[in-house]
Amino acid sequence: MASATPASRPADRAPAVPVHAQPPQAVWERTGSRPGGLTAEEVAGRGGTATARTEGSQAGAVLEELAESLAEPLMLLLIAVAVLSAIFGELRDAIAIFTVIVIIGAVEAIAEVRAKRALRALRDLSAPNALVRRAGAAEAVPLGGLVIGDVLLVEAGSIVAADARVVEADGLAADESRLTGEPVAAAKGPEPVDADAPLAERSSLLHAGTAVVAGAGEAVVVALGDDTEIGRVGRLVADAKEPPTPLQRAMAELARAALIVAVAACVLVPLLGVLRGQPAREMLLDGLTLAFATIPEELPILVTALVALGGLRLARHGVLLRRLRAAEAVGAMTVLVADKTGTLTENRLLIEHVDGDREHVLAVAAAAHGAAPAQDPVDRALAEAAGERPASDRPARHPFDPVRRRESAVWREPDGAWVAVKGAPEAVLDACAMSEIERASVLADVRRLADDGLRVIAVAGRRAAAAPVDAADAEADLAFVGLAAFRDPLRAGVGDAVAELARAGVRTIVVSGDHPETVAATAREAGVHCSEVMHGGAPLDALDDEGLAERLRGEAVIARATPEDKLRLVRVLQDRGESVAVTGDGVNDAPALAAASVGIAMGARGTDLAREAADLVLVDDAYSTIVRAVEGGRGLASQLRRAVAFYLGAKIGLVVVIAVPLVLGLPAPFHPAHIVILELFMDVGASIAFVSEPPASGAMDHPPRDPARRFLDDTQLSAIALTAAALTAAVLPTFLLVHSRWGTEMAIAAAVAGWLAANTAIAWTLRARPRLAWRRNVAFPAWALTAIASAAVLSLTEVGATLGVDPLTAAATGITIGIAAAAVALAAAGRVALSLSRRL
Repeated sequence: MASATPASRPADRAPAVPVHAQPPQAVWERTGSRPGGLTAEEVAGRGGTATARTEGSQAGAVLEELAESLAEPLMLLLIAVAVLSAIFGELRDAIAIFTVIVIIGAVEAIAEVRAKRALRALRDLSAPNALVRRAGAAEAVPLGGLVIGDVLLVEAGSIVAADARVVEADGLAADESRLTGEPVAAAKGPEPVDADAPLAERSSLLHAGTAVVAGAGEAVVVALGDDTEIGRVGRLVADAKEPPTPLQRAMAELARAALIVAVAACVLVPLLGVLRGQPAREMLLDGLTLAFATIPEELPILVTALVALGGLRLARHGVLLRRLRAAEAVGAMTVLVADKTGTLTENRLLIEHVDGDREHVLAVAAAAHGAAPAQDPVDRALAEAAGERPASDRPARHPFDPVRRRESAVWREPDGAWVAVKGAPEAVLDACAMSEIERASVLADVRRLADDGLRVIAVAGRRAAAAPVDAADAEADLAFVGLAAFRDPLRAGVGDAVAELARAGVRTIVVSGDHPETVAATAREAGVHCSEVMHGGAPLDALDDEGLAERLRGEAVIARATPEDKLRLVRVLQDRGESVAVTGDGVNDAPALAAASVGIAMGARGTDLAREAADLVLVDDAYSTIVRAVEGGRGLASQLRRAVAFYLGAKIGLVVVIAVPLVLGLPAPFHPAHIVILELFMDVGASIAFVSEPPASGAMDHPPRDPARRFLDDTQLSAIALTAAALTAAVLPTFLLVHSRWGTEMAIAAAVAGWLAANTAIAWTLRARPRLAWRRNVAFPAWALTAIASAAVLSLTEVGATLGVDPLTAAATGITIGIAAAAVALAAAGRVALSLSRRL
């Protein structure tokens, strides 16, 4: 998308008065343009400001991210371990380590590339070509060829290619609902508006990415690319950073600690062995083995696999998981900031109430549109209710414009002509022949309906002997017919979802760019109650963060909110320690979606930018699906904590089992090839089995987990210590006993078998429901049987010889089974004592 710079304007400094507040003549002067358009020479002179979009290939982007991933300290240490292993002739170990490096780097690189797509969605929101007038002739130009001062030609069905100041309009209206939050079409005209008019009331501007739904017009380009309203929102999205989750913080701390321990192992273990007179080469290899065991290289893969499985479960409920962090965050949300238009409501208008003869009021209102294509939500509702007349009976039509604030159509009658008029109540009543008492009574009815959040139009008409010559003549001395009120209906299940979330400890805040009365009525209907409606823009800016936070302690409603307001609300709540979820479907929601602890976008009606900025997408747009997402997220987070605790406990146990023999001057129980098999096969497999568990009942019967609570809290640390102690007790004595009687090769076989068997049994004791019927989670028993079978094959047959181990004798097998059984009993007793199944 092209980008406007100061060089593209005749003046070095932009005028202080915003373009929407300037008259058309001033806009021509400001842009150095004219109604006939720019000449070819002028376009060429401004062409330097139109920058071409260049994008690398998807494969190139993945390779770039892969290079960054491999440059991380832990990955560099793994590469060093692999290289040194190869240099010392341990090719089997080197190949195993390099395989792990490639898998981890690829997973991280692909995830990072997917996370950088948000800004590319801006291109999809704009027209690929634009119809402009240059040198007096109309021509289509590509989006990148537009310059400041180009004259856009638009009509119903056009996608606006740039921010442009309207200079001519004939019934021009645009759908800006996804930018402003208003579900009705915005009328456009050349008349300037107040300099401080909110975005939704800037009727003299067309915005890039919006759709023209009625009429035709001309507008001069005043902003391109990043300078447009959509571009500004895009910058907010790029700058918005979601806070790290407890798991992410814990993983970062763990990586730093593991790096220190691994480097220390590489240095201290060889040094200690050499000082005791052992061969330096063997000691260096043992140090590398311990370093490899210490690095939690599988943890990113483990978490990816866990969340992928959890995402599949959420997908069955209509929830698309786009980012890994959302799996943990969605169940932890404490506040849900909900957009109104298109999220709580359906973003379409239905006729809710009619004052007057219903059939007559609707017929006149539909006739006032004049049989033109009905793209505006109000006109579509009227056409559905009253039908349309043939256009051949209509000699004249006067489209809606933001100055008159009404529209009319003239229809032929056998004895003359009939005029039908509809529009804003005040504007229509000004054209009616009625007393002040009658006018005041009608306006009181209008206020009553508006206070209930309805969109109200007035309808009038008159008969004439001949067709009026213009709008002023047609819209005079009208007879008032009645009022029609419209509502953007609440989505099915919204009220129940809000109530269920409240019972689960999640409060709802409704934020919209719509009118205060409309937002308040929608919030009440949804079950969100507050004493007053806050206004976005200047009133919200007047509150400092502390004052705003105080007003957001309970449920709240904010109207006329801008994208900056929504983003600020998210940050203020997060600063108070809240885990904030945001729902939305429009461009104006994207910055808040990107900054939220978890962003939730509508899938069917949402814009590309909103979906790209979000963490979750509701495929069916059903608001009630959020409840299922929270419930599934809480279950997934619980199982994730169990799996990570089990993994870290096993990792610590592995380090201890390797380190103790080395300190005693004995060979290591495992080589890198063995470690790869144990960790990638067993730990990841066990964790997948955990996440395959069905969620425990009652997840929505208690408040969410405290966002400030550390991921590795006391409960997690207890589970980690129990797992590490049990695995150490199951493997280390076995290795030492077998080594003392049958030598190193058989001791390694015993250690591998003992580890696999104890690993499986301890994981079973840590299940949330150990007695769950196997049919409820086939993955867990299938994994357990595979693990036991693998232990038997590797330790009792010649298959183990490929890994440098000897088959166990009957006596060694008995020792291995006996010690592992005792360790598992210890783990089961510890689990009962700590009540981990209830506390995790």
